[in-house]
Amino acid sequence: MRLGVVVWAEGVTVKFRIAEDSVVERGMLVKVVDRGRRYVLKVVDFKPESLLTPAEVAIISSKADRGEKPQLRDRDLRLYDTAIATIVAQIDEDGEVHGPSSVPALFSPVEELGEEDLKMLRLHTGDIPIGRVRFGHSAVDVEVALDGAKTIPHHILVVGGTGAGKSNFGRVLAASILHLRGRYSLVVFDCESEYLLGSKPGEMGLAHLPFSEEYLFLVSARVPRPGRLRVELPELGEERSIPAYPLKMDVSRLKPGDFALTGEFSSPQEELLWLAYKQFGEGWVEALLSGDARTVYSRLGRMAGVNTISVTKRKIRYLTGDGSVFCRDCGYDLAAAVLSMVLKGRVVLIETPFATEGEEKLLATVVAERVFRAYERMRKELPEKWSQLPPVLIMVEEAHRYLGSQALGGKGEVRENVFSIIAKRGRKYKVGGLYITQMPSELMDAVVRQALTKVILSLPTRPDYLAVMNHSPYLDEAEAEIKTLDRGEAIVVSPPSGFRLAVSAKIYQYEEYALRLIQEEKRLLATREVSRTPEYADA
Repeated sequence: MRLGVVVWAEGVTVKFRIAEDSVVERGMLVKVVDRGRRYVLKVVDFKPESLLTPAEVAIISSKADRGEKPQLRDRDLRLYDTAIATIVAQIDEDGEVHGPSSVPALFSPVEELGEEDLKMLRLHTGDIPIGRVRFGHSAVDVEVALDGAKTIPHHILVVGGTGAGKSNFGRVLAASILHLRGRYSLVVFDCESEYLLGSKPGEMGLAHLPFSEEYLFLVSARVPRPGRLRVELPELGEERSIPAYPLKMDVSRLKPGDFALTGEFSSPQEELLWLAYKQFGEGWVEALLSGDARTVYSRLGRMAGVNTISVTKRKIRYLTGDGSVFCRDCGYDLAAAVLSMVLKGRVVLIETPFATEGEEKLLATVVAERVFRAYERMRKELPEKWSQLPPVLIMVEEAHRYLGSQALGGKGEVRENVFSIIAKRGRKYKVGGLYITQMPSELMDAVVRQALTKVILSLPTRPDYLAVMNHSPYLDEAEAEIKTLDRGEAIVVSPPSGFRLAVSAKIYQYEEYALRLIQEEKRLLATREVSRTPEYADA
C-alpha cells in the first residue's frame, strides 16, 4: 500500500508527504524502494506543511470555529501533512541488511512495510520471545525475540513508570527462558509473590507452565524442608509438583565478604568483619551480635574501636533481621541449593514477601556472589567445563537500590557491591544482570551504558528517559514515541540480538502467552503419542 512520497532527505532523516486517506503512525516502519535498494524507515514525528498566508489562516480558522466548512482553493498544493522518518536499515539487491550508506531519491514512493520485509530485519530469529512488532498501537504478526546467548552476558535494562508493565515483562521473559528447558538459567527475587501463581486469583504464573515441574526451582517460606510443593491450578483444572527449598540460611554459612559486598560497610568496618571471622570462626556473626560493644572490643584484643564495633553490629542486625531467613543452627544453605540449580539450567524463583529490606539485600548479595564466583572460578580453573555451563541472568528489581549513586557511596567514596561487579565483569563469565527500575536517572552511568539490551516501557519523566537515551544507540529521535507509550508497549534496543534499530514492540500479556505455551506443549505431547502408536498392516 502506497503511503506517500519522499520530499526531502538529508543524513539519515527523510521527510515524506502523506498520501490522502493514508494512516501513518509514530513508530511505524515503512519502506522506500529506489535504484534496487530497499530503505527501511521509522516514523518519528509529523509536521504539517502550509503555503497559506496569515490572512487565509485567520479567515479559514474563523469559519471552522463557527462550524462552517471552509473552501480552500488548490488545497492539495498549499496544505498537506508530512512525516519525519529515520532510515534504520538498507537492504541491498542481494538481500544483505546493513546500516544506511545512501538516501532515497526525492519523489520516491513510500510504501507500507510487509511481513516479508520485516522478517528480513531478523527481529524474530532470537530464542527468547518477548512480544510482537508494533506499528503505532497495533501489533503485527512478526515476533520480537532476543538472542539469549549474546544478550544475557551483556545485561538487560528494563525501565518504566508505575503500571507500565515491568512485572509482566519479567514473567514473560521468565516463561520464555523456562520454555527453553535448561538452555539458560535465571534467578528471580520475587518480593511480591506474583511470579509463582500470579498476583491475584484468576491470574497465571510460572507454575501453570507444564515444564515447571522439571525446570522451575522454588525457594520459599511455603515449604518447611527441601522437597516438592504441590500447587492446585483451578484455571487449568490441574496441579503441579514444584521442586522447592525453604527460605532459610544458617548464619554460620555467611562470610565477611557476603556482608562487604552489600556496599553497606566502610573500610574500617570491613576490617572488623574479617578480624571477627579470624577470631571466632564460623560463629563470628553470633559472637558479634550476642555481646555488647565493649565485650567484643576486649575479645578482639582491642584491635577495633568501640564505635566501629557498635555501628558494625547495628548494620549486621539490620541485614540479618529477626532470624526468620538468616537462622542460627538450622543447617540450611539456600545459596548452595540455588547455585546447584543454576548450574543445571533452571529458573530459580526466590520468594521474599515478608523479608525486610535488609534481609532482601543480604540474600540477593549472597546468592549473586555465590553464582558469580562459581562461574569466575570455573572459567579460570576448568575452562572446558565452564564452556558447557548455561549463561545465567540475575534479576534485580528496584535496581536503583543496588546500583544507584547513593547506594554505591553517594558523592564520596564509591563502594563496590556484587551487582556493580557483575555489571562490569559479568560478561566475561556468562553472568548477566536483568536490571528493572522506574528511576534510571538514579543509576550509575556505567551501569546504563553497559546494559546493551534495553526495554523502555512507558516512562513519563524527562530526566529518566534522557538517562537511557544518552547511553543507547538508535534512540536519538525516540523522545516523542516514549512519551506516547501505553501500558505493555515498549521500545527495544538490542545490538547483541542483531537489531539494527529501536524496535517498537507490544510485549506479550503474560496470561495469553502462558496459554499459548501450554497449548504448544499439549500439541507436542499429542504428536509424540501418535508417533509411538504401533501401526498394523491390513489383515
